[in-house]
Amino acid sequence: MVYPMTRATSLAFLLMLAGIGCGIRAADAPLPTHVERIGTLQPPALRESSGIVPSKSDPNVFWTHNDGKSRTLFAVNRAGALIGLTVVATHFTDWEDIASDHQGHLYLADTGNNTQSRTEIVVHEIDEPDPKSLGATIGVRRSWTLRHPKEPFDCEGLFVWQGYGYLISKVFNDARASLYRFSLKDAQEPIVLERVTKLKIDSPVTGADVSADGTRVAFVSKSGAGVFKLTEPGDFKSLGESKPFMTKFRHEHVEACCFVPEGLLTTAESREVHLFTAPEFQTQPVKPSGN
Repeated sequence: MVYPMTRATSLAFLLMLAGIGCGIRAADAPLPTHVERIGTLQPPALRESSGIVPSKSDPNVFWTHNDGKSRTLFAVNRAGALIGLTVVATHFTDWEDIASDHQGHLYLADTGNNTQSRTEIVVHEIDEPDPKSLGATIGVRRSWTLRHPKEPFDCEGLFVWQGYGYLISKVFNDARASLYRFSLKDAQEPIVLERVTKLKIDSPVTGADVSADGTRVAFVSKSGAGVFKLTEPGDFKSLGESKPFMTKFRHEHVEACCFVPEGLLTTAESREVHLFTAPEFQTQPVKPSGN
């Protein structure tokens, strides 16, 4: 016998279908293999963590920030507890990611372009602040105004390697992302981005990082976390010839990633902190615990 649906059951059924179709993940759903929930971002003002990078002064401290116009840098630990915060003395249109170099500088990617209406995007450089600062203001050392080589595109992933900044385009409808770069030594502005290669990534990239030795490039997207392994450090053009290793993890709000010795640490706009521990993400072998 087929029973007619009431209005309430019809609504519940439609919501269930919508959740499945949109990839909404229940909070208590089991995590994939090699994915661990290690924390929750606790600062109330940190509403939409969009980028993350380890501190050079303390590897157990991480810098993160909100998506959008907010000028605040938050220092947190792995569990997501607040350590300090610093205000950046500049204007942001859509701050999407953060990167670092080996000299103690942070790079702030004001590169969001959801409507593709921005003809120019900006990356700022600052000295890494004191993580324990509580509300100090820091000035910008330098800014790079960037132009797209052709049609404008959205971008939420930045990393820095040996004098260049690298950006990964955020694409949709199964299109393949591309890697672009600009010289940090270029004095002429605006700088037209140089296309390095097309990548075998067809899910919208929301964050990126490079390992300290330049042999791995990681990214996160709404379908999970991926990593490319390079034969030669910094040979990013070769990325177009290889397919990344992927850990599938459907999550609509994952926005940021950075390498830690035992894997890839990620944060989400919904406050979760996860660790991807597959060997491909590890930059340092993890020793088995003894008895």
